[in-house]
Amino acid sequence: MASGATARTGLRTVLWICAALLIGLHVLLPFTAAPLSQSEPSFAGEVFPWLGVPTRESLHLLETATGQWRACLPFTLVCAALFVVYAKMFRALRGVQPLAVQRIVFAAGAVAMLTYVFSPVMLSTDIFAYAMYGRAASVYGGNPYAATMPFPDTDPFYVQFGDEYLPSWYGPIWTLISEAATWFTGERLGVTVLVFRLISIAFALATSGFIWSSLRKYSPENAARGLVLFMWSPLLIMETGLSGHNDPVMLAFVALGVWLHLRGHKACAVVALTLSALVKFLTGMLVPLYMLLVLRESKTWRGRISFVLRSAIPAGVVAFALFHFAKAETDVPVAHSATAPDFYMNNFHELIFNRLRVAVSDDAESAKVGVFFHPYWVRPRERTVLHAAQSALSPVLREIGTDEPLLLIAPHLTEWTRAYDPVSHQRGYFAAGQFDETDRPSFADSDPVACEIEKPVLEQRTVLRANRILRIVTWLGFAAFGLFAAWRTRTFTDFLVWSGASLIGSYFFIITEIWPWYVNWALALGALAPGRLPARLAMMLSAGVLTLYLTLGWAGTRLAWAFPYRGALAFVLPLLIFSALWFLRWRHPAPHVRTD
Repeated sequence: MASGATARTGLRTVLWICAALLIGLHVLLPFTAAPLSQSEPSFAGEVFPWLGVPTRESLHLLETATGQWRACLPFTLVCAALFVVYAKMFRALRGVQPLAVQRIVFAAGAVAMLTYVFSPVMLSTDIFAYAMYGRAASVYGGNPYAATMPFPDTDPFYVQFGDEYLPSWYGPIWTLISEAATWFTGERLGVTVLVFRLISIAFALATSGFIWSSLRKYSPENAARGLVLFMWSPLLIMETGLSGHNDPVMLAFVALGVWLHLRGHKACAVVALTLSALVKFLTGMLVPLYMLLVLRESKTWRGRISFVLRSAIPAGVVAFALFHFAKAETDVPVAHSATAPDFYMNNFHELIFNRLRVAVSDDAESAKVGVFFHPYWVRPRERTVLHAAQSALSPVLREIGTDEPLLLIAPHLTEWTRAYDPVSHQRGYFAAGQFDETDRPSFADSDPVACEIEKPVLEQRTVLRANRILRIVTWLGFAAFGLFAAWRTRTFTDFLVWSGASLIGSYFFIITEIWPWYVNWALALGALAPGRLPARLAMMLSAGVLTLYLTLGWAGTRLAWAFPYRGALAFVLPLLIFSALWFLRWRHPAPHVRTD
């Protein structure tokens, strides 16, 4: 008895220390994030006068003054310390824990999230996009899903978004929430950011509550660990409190669906999962997987037909009503945009895509040109020489006169510029010097090579072909994975495990443009089965993706050569480490450790 009491006292002490470290490190983190290239002003100082109000320009000056390495190091150290605390508590809270321990875990996570409402910076412009789409409906009476911009380019949130206009990718539930929020906040930047942060935090806490309540009923020995896995995740806290992403809204409906299932409301669980997909569409894959589980568990065909009717009809009616009220009519289908050749960012697919461009007859130098580049015709202001390589000592292809046009086929970034010469029909380099953009020459019509490579890179044949091959292979791979998951889903535990595995699989197969907060999707499912492999891999990926906040700043620096490999560092390296650890554990099992 004495040893048990001592152990409990020791655990409480460790928990309080870790809770204090969790909150303290998250208070410190915004100061380390400010010099990063992804840092954006939150305008919190407009709401809390004692805070400063940095601008994008002042943050850029801070980044320049700090330097790339000096900016990365403090942020890396704070994140590493947070993951040490995270891993320590996840390992310490095995087995059934007192309710008081679980309350401390919940309270510490909630406080850590709430500290970020005072942060003068964010690591994303997504809140400005949410406000932009909400104002499209609430202020301008337009359609946020339209291909043409439904508001003036002077809108303050569009200005802060800092990118070309993109139609909304979000479902009708988020459109309605954004519309309501921006109707309330108006043009007040700081208040708008605060409101969206609080919405994100509120739904994250709701998700945590559903996860905890579900585990208390279904797997009480994992209630504390599941709560730690989700609520204490550095990624979840940062992306919720700091950057105010809408993913917790989607996850709250997933967790609600699980909560409803455990209370016998299976048709309502289908509606909840459908609502999740009406925030962000990807969780729609969970609906057929769950329905398959229930149909397998049903003993009679009458019960199966009854379940389908009681779930599909309400889900369909709710979806139709929400699409109607949100006016979610789009002429830019998400499925088309998500499979386009320009949808490669921050994932290892970018490397594969560029190598496929070479494999389908593009040359290696052309494959290095980004898909957003648009070739154009120029005339040199003085006679120049076209070389075979980026060196004055390389072979001369031809001398170019001032009246002879060249087609620039790569961005003008260095002292050498790559161009196509329609006279010699060769591609080469000339010393940049000075040149002027000129009209397209009429003889280009008779040059099939020029006709092809003067197209925007997005429309060039090799790019389209490489994209088609990669999409077919990855989607077939994901379909095979989904069929395997469906085959293995025979119990409710299987559903939790394979739902999480399917979300992780989507990162490696079909989501070729990815951002750190996407991994929170798998963390939420992992928290419902915290001892299983998808949960552990999700935890490891949550650490890996945070490196994107460092590597995105490598573009245009001396580390630019490593920039294309940022996706491999964020996703492939954690997978390899996880696989190695799993293999070692498989070779040397510990039978006394519970794994389910």
